[in-house]
Amino acid sequence: MIDRKKTPIVLVTRPQQDAIVLESELRERGFSPLLSPMLKITYFEGAGPSLDGVQALVFTSANGVHSFFSRSQDVSLPAYAVGEVTAAAARAYGCVQAESAGGDVNKLANLLISRCDPKGGDLLHIAGSNLAGDLGKRLSLAGYKYKREVLYKAEELGVLDQRCKETIAGCSMDFALFFSPRTAIQFVDLALSAGFDKEFETSVALCLSDPIAEKLQKLPWRRIITASAPTQSALLNALDNESLQVSNGV
Repeated sequence: MIDRKKTPIVLVTRPQQDAIVLESELRERGFSPLLSPMLKITYFEGAGPSLDGVQALVFTSANGVHSFFSRSQDVSLPAYAVGEVTAAAARAYGCVQAESAGGDVNKLANLLISRCDPKGGDLLHIAGSNLAGDLGKRLSLAGYKYKREVLYKAEELGVLDQRCKETIAGCSMDFALFFSPRTAIQFVDLALSAGFDKEFETSVALCLSDPIAEKLQKLPWRRIITASAPTQSALLNALDNESLQVSNGV
């Protein structure tokens, strides 16, 4: 069982750039973050993409935002983001009009269709080399001009952080947060390769979506919980609720 007398340890599997802000928020909520990124984000160098004929920018990750504004200072176009964290990143760079779709690619497509004119110009999607979902197909079928610029890549690190391995070996990890199927798959593979299995029987996994939860089934978690919405805020609320239940002995 989880030790209710110690500060709960929460594993964060996000890339280092994304984990830093999350780490601070977890500490403010009374948790002890344990960072073991599954992916390394690399921004490509070069000039900013041409915005001629573009009516809106589309971002499906905060890394897309950072990679774009590392090349361009143009904040004149409206920005549409998959979730609030990504939208907030765009606002931080000065985008006055940055709207969130609530954490879902299908909702992002619906938002773009409701806000943009099919004849108004291109929808420029700033993306990484790996894409989840098929936003471009959905928009193209709806009559929009979709363009994708790959400005960064996410590479698998292929290793568990040493402190992470020691914490798992000691059955001291209370919670683990997972934001994508890709990171969930990699974590499970690395854990099993390291010989870990029953060590997860006292840990709770929290996921953004059911597809992520499915990728974690190979490990014997105490519980696997899916957030009420595919957003970081919903995931952290689920973490707070689960931690409260544990502290109450549920």
